[in-house]
Amino acid sequence: MQRAKGEHVWLRHVAVVIAYAVSYTLLRDISNVQWLLPAGLRLSCLLFVPYRYWPALALGECLSRTYSSYECLDDFGLTWVVLQSLPVIVLAMPIVWWFRRHMAVFPSQQLVSISSLLLCTLLVSLVCATYGFIALTTAHLAPGKPPFVVLPMHALGYFFGNYLGALTIVPLVVMATFELRAGSLRNMLSRVGDSHVMLDGMVLLLPTLALLTWLNTKATGDTSQIARMAMFLPVAWLTLKHGWRGAALGGGAACTCICLSFPTMATLEVLQPQAFMAFAATSLLMLGARITIQNKQEQRGQVDGQQALYLAQQGLYLGELRMRQTAYALEQISGAMQQMHGRLLNRLRHLLPPAEEHSYYRQVAVTQHQVHRLADGLYPRAWRDRGLLAGLRDGAMAQALDDARVTYQCEIQGRGLSQLSSSVHTALYRLACEAVVYLFAQGSFEQVRLYLRGGEIQGRRWAVLRLEGTGVSSIQNVDPEQLAPRLGASGLGLNAIRDHARIYGGDLHMLSTPKGIRVTMLLHDAAELERTATFAATPRLTVH
Repeated sequence: MQRAKGEHVWLRHVAVVIAYAVSYTLLRDISNVQWLLPAGLRLSCLLFVPYRYWPALALGECLSRTYSSYECLDDFGLTWVVLQSLPVIVLAMPIVWWFRRHMAVFPSQQLVSISSLLLCTLLVSLVCATYGFIALTTAHLAPGKPPFVVLPMHALGYFFGNYLGALTIVPLVVMATFELRAGSLRNMLSRVGDSHVMLDGMVLLLPTLALLTWLNTKATGDTSQIARMAMFLPVAWLTLKHGWRGAALGGGAACTCICLSFPTMATLEVLQPQAFMAFAATSLLMLGARITIQNKQEQRGQVDGQQALYLAQQGLYLGELRMRQTAYALEQISGAMQQMHGRLLNRLRHLLPPAEEHSYYRQVAVTQHQVHRLADGLYPRAWRDRGLLAGLRDGAMAQALDDARVTYQCEIQGRGLSQLSSSVHTALYRLACEAVVYLFAQGSFEQVRLYLRGGEIQGRRWAVLRLEGTGVSSIQNVDPEQLAPRLGASGLGLNAIRDHARIYGGDLHMLSTPKGIRVTMLLHDAAELERTATFAATPRLTVH
């Protein structure tokens, strides 16, 4: 068992050596001194590959560099070949280790510090460029060829080449790694297909870069420089819209389009656009990181607000459950009081005159009726037995208005009302009762009409409740202070009713007409806010 495990570990190291060597060689073939893509591969592997595989990475780089430098033995000499064969990744390992250990480049599996990442990239590029420049000073051309003069701009070329190569690859690798950690490869590809940043990159970024690249190849002088600088305009737009992800995707594409047009040797004409690209890509990544933070804070604030609304809905619903329990308790107490009064009057019947006995029975019946009416106001029996629609048509509201000789009409339209959550049903009934009390607090009406309509838009269910008080009367036919307890209402004002509607993602509008007053309320299904509040607990990619 131990031997098989050891062979498995050995095969893993061999696979890392081969994969890294092949990738390093391929990237080296398509890059040049002004744009060293192997620097991006080197830093990406050191950032994400476990420490135990670092020796395999060094061996793979040594094999690739030895193969490519040995072909130049006759041109640059043995000393240069030996120095070029050594793995530069060994010099970068202490820097990356320190950043991973002490600077928290990746504080968690889904968290990246862009500032630490850029600083690590800068230091690694500086070290690799210094080593490359030192190796270049040892080059000796073959006899008969013109002497090779090493200039300071070669050092700058090495630095910008390493830095731009790293900025092209490393942010994209970070994006891909985090997406892969969030799910399987199939899920990652599905998310990429639905990603807005990828869609904007395909629709706007790539066509714009293609046009500017063609203009850069056809133009000369200042026009070419303007075309190169203009390539970062769509990158800036992508950054402002999508944060550091847009900067990583757009910056890598822009650097690729510009660097492919560079000559193979470092010149002053090349160093200027290199410096501009390095500055622009770094600035956009830092700006994108800040924008991402702001977007996450805004989303967190929205989710916190939705959670607060959801908790408020739950609080109202729990209050409704308490009112329901109170109504049940009142009915039980009413039954017990009836039995107790009946037994007491039966025992005292022979001691009471007939007139006084009938008076006691009448008082017991009135008390019984008042308790039942109070319980029905807290939680109507029609609502309890046949649902919300019956509660609005035949419940306490209809009975109270009928007792006051106010004409009451209830009209219900639309589909999906029965599919609304129970908390929305409760809110609709209570808001209807509060609105009726508010109407009669404003004046007296001979007729009250209630309209309830439900529907669904883009998978989100909603309900519209409208109450109209018409037929203004000069005689006060309904006392709102007596009506409120009969309906289980609190006598809320218009602002309080509006706040109650906003808890369910809706709003309230009041309109005074020549015929009366109209109050209209819109409510959304509470299940939507519940799903959003649950979504807030899901870990998401964050950048600081």
